[in-house]
Amino acid sequence: MRDNHVWHLLAVHIPNLLPRTIFGLHLPWLRKAARLLYGIVLFTIGLAAAAKVIRTPKRSLEPPTWAQCVIGAMFVWTMFALGYGVIPHEWLTFGNSYLNFDSSSFLLHKNRLIPFDITRDKFLDAVAAVIYVVVLGLNVAFFAAWQKRGQEKPAVAEASATSDAGPITGGTIFSRLRRAKRTSAYGRPVTTTET
Repeated sequence: MRDNHVWHLLAVHIPNLLPRTIFGLHLPWLRKAARLLYGIVLFTIGLAAAAKVIRTPKRSLEPPTWAQCVIGAMFVWTMFALGYGVIPHEWLTFGNSYLNFDSSSFLLHKNRLIPFDITRDKFLDAVAAVIYVVVLGLNVAFFAAWQKRGQEKPAVAEASATSDAGPITGGTIFSRLRRAKRTSAYGRPVTTTET
């Protein structure tokens, strides 16, 4: 029977699939930074998927369904958790445990140009802060791109609505307006019978 303390530490027992050497080059830090690298790879794949979805136009003018909204919200939450939580945490863990960057060792000593000492743990915190700033910038850029996503489509829809109304010389202005009004709020034609 398994020990309960071991059972609750599942993250420790996840197999590390990264190799010890790459092309004969011995990289001892690679296996220690596995979770950090996995987080960066997953975050990059998520950014690429979001960029592809933003670039492709919507297939219809209908609003998204409830299931699409839930899946999108879960994707955004996962990207937030990776960008603001997992990647900075794993960087700090890797730096503190494997690189041994603590306050007892110095990155830069006080000299003529720099009037203060910089310890290695401050370097770790600075890199984590840069990670937060980069993720926040990506966050704002992707949200702005998502908000601008459908703005080109209504101009095309208006042009097609005016072309369906007939030529300018044909019919009165009221008949063209009446034909233009026969589309639903989602841009689909409304079928009515006239007598």
